[in-house]
Amino acid sequence: MESGTSPFIPFFLGLAITSGLLVPILLRLRSAVGEARAEKEAAGQQSAQLKRGHAALQEDLRFLTQFLKDYPRLARQLYGGLSERQIPGELLAIVQRSLDPQQVAVLIRRPEVKGEKSRAPCLVVAAAYPDGAAVKVGTEVPLDTGEIGFAAESQIDVNRQDLQAETAQSRIKPDPGLPGMPQPDLISPLVFDQETLGVIVVAKPRKTGDPKAALRLVAQTGAQVLHTANQVSRMKLTAEMDGLTRIYNRKHMEQALNELVYRAACAAYDQRSAGQAQPPQSLSVFLFDIDNFKNYNDTNGHLAGDKLLQELAGLVNQSVSKDDIFGRFGGEEFLVVLPQANATQALAAAERIRSLLANHPFPFAEKQPLGCISVSGGVAQYPFHGLDAAGLLLASDEALYKAKRSGRNRVLRADAVAPAPSVAPGGAPEPQRP
Repeated sequence: MESGTSPFIPFFLGLAITSGLLVPILLRLRSAVGEARAEKEAAGQQSAQLKRGHAALQEDLRFLTQFLKDYPRLARQLYGGLSERQIPGELLAIVQRSLDPQQVAVLIRRPEVKGEKSRAPCLVVAAAYPDGAAVKVGTEVPLDTGEIGFAAESQIDVNRQDLQAETAQSRIKPDPGLPGMPQPDLISPLVFDQETLGVIVVAKPRKTGDPKAALRLVAQTGAQVLHTANQVSRMKLTAEMDGLTRIYNRKHMEQALNELVYRAACAAYDQRSAGQAQPPQSLSVFLFDIDNFKNYNDTNGHLAGDKLLQELAGLVNQSVSKDDIFGRFGGEEFLVVLPQANATQALAAAERIRSLLANHPFPFAEKQPLGCISVSGGVAQYPFHGLDAAGLLLASDEALYKAKRSGRNRVLRADAVAPAPSVAPGGAPEPQRP
């Protein structure tokens, strides 16, 4: 073999050069494969998240679709002419059916009353589920503290996540919460025209979907219905109130008395039909007017007379029982309907009113013929002194004028009327047994 350059040298040189080029390429390929695998795993995770998110959205959509299908029926229930007292219970039933919560309470803002400025504004539990739960109807919750107060004052719908947010925590004032209910998961305020009328509080809704959106819709509808019922109640009350004295007017008093007499007649008829002994009816009226009122007006002027009527009405209104109905029957004449009193009890109540007024220091009372502001009145009981509302009023009016003729400043019992055949309410006379 001839000496000189080995034929393998070029081969090894080429191999070295090729290896130098291939190694980086292989390393880059390995890195690319790793990145591809990582991207695939990330894509898989994103896909799983998207699937879960899609499933949640589908569930929300199904829940809201079903809720919206039911909503017209729910709205008809709310707009069915309910009174202010009935609305909280209906809202409670709707939330119960829609969200199937473990607990729910409907709170209504307590109306402000003149002369009670010292009382802090608060919400009052008007309805609670389940019945007999630890949350008691009538429980008061401050309007400016706690999570419920925060939702009511901020007028925003909140869930547990919202309440735990840092911004909310900084604004919520410490408060023990609603007694008998765990931390609420949802709170929706009843807001109408920027005024908070109440709140709906829900703990542990068992239906999936978007309960916050559903509760918001219920609360918005409930606020509108509550406002409407409040306005209707005010209009009705205004129509039934005497403009000067702010007590019931004659129209309301006659309607109330007619209704009470009808109920008493129905109850008595049902008892007779069942062969039961008839207890004495507990329904009486006290009709009275101010003695020598014309003299008071002529002496002191009609403005003073109006003020006297206002002051007298206020005194009597504060003194009658919560079950009694008191109103102005015309001019200086007033009527008290006592649904739970017989004639003896009514006469005692009438005497207390007479004495209260005779001893009250009304302006210019000393100028009156009797040296005081006095009243004369008559008491009558159903059915002994009258078989209907008109008969009761006539009997009490006759007793009133007998009191006038007897010297004024006194109340007398009416004379009994002769018994009449028993009549079924709204029907013909009941046949007499032989």
